[in-house]
Amino acid sequence: MSREPRLWVLNFDAEDELARPGAMTPSPTLRPRFAQLAARTTLLAPNDHRLDEFAPAEPTWRGMAGAAWCPTPRALRALSRAGARLPAAPTADVLRAANHRRLMNGRLESLPGARYVHTRAEYEETVARASITGSWLLKRAYSYNGRGRCRWREGADDRHVARWVDAALATGEGLQVEPEVPRTLDLGLHGEITRAGEVQRGTLTVQRVDAFGAWAATEISPPGTLTEAETRLLEDALREVVTALRDVGYFGPFGVDAYRWTGGFVPCCDVNARYTMGWAVGMSGG
Repeated sequence: MSREPRLWVLNFDAEDELARPGAMTPSPTLRPRFAQLAARTTLLAPNDHRLDEFAPAEPTWRGMAGAAWCPTPRALRALSRAGARLPAAPTADVLRAANHRRLMNGRLESLPGARYVHTRAEYEETVARASITGSWLLKRAYSYNGRGRCRWREGADDRHVARWVDAALATGEGLQVEPEVPRTLDLGLHGEITRAGEVQRGTLTVQRVDAFGAWAATEISPPGTLTEAETRLLEDALREVVTALRDVGYFGPFGVDAYRWTGGFVPCCDVNARYTMGWAVGMSGG
């Protein structure tokens, strides 16, 4: 069944707005990168249109159904200015809770030594126990697409890392501290939660990412990609993610990132309570 055309706001910097609520626009350095991502996304159907927040809206867009990468206040304002019909969306507070890295804290097992910290003392206590690989990966509460992360190798005198940690903790949002491990396979599982709480799930995908964790491509995973044990872990993780999202009142599209590494399998390393670059691929089933 075909659907009516939609007018899209592709606010790929939604996490920046969630981290610092208020009127925000992408920096000039980010806009070219976002334009490249927009050109590569598979979210838009043939008759859909992309709304450029920095260009005049077309008169013919008035009355179109609106859609957003993440329906933040800024995205909804842009759609409203263009005369689009606003999509049903969670509140900004719900979006903040659903996309916060703390969402799954304590719900699932993570890497050995990993911890979500809120103070400098907790951070120092965590890294003092030594990483299983000798390196740490630090993630801000609203990091995304390889941004908002910092790497630190034990023994290195890196004042930049110390300043980065202090700045992250100063926000009051906390910091994910985990061993940096060598990944051998990155995966994504997507779905959508209706306002009534029903879940439509997609097909497992393989994700290609660069050395910084930024998305490069998404493909449907071949049969037999995961072992039976890994499949069970991923299914358990998906149920926990859906429960956590429902608990904070979220509805809409979501994605769960997982990966295999040289020492095991992590069934949930990131939850994206929004669309993702691989969402349409995963939900299409190939």
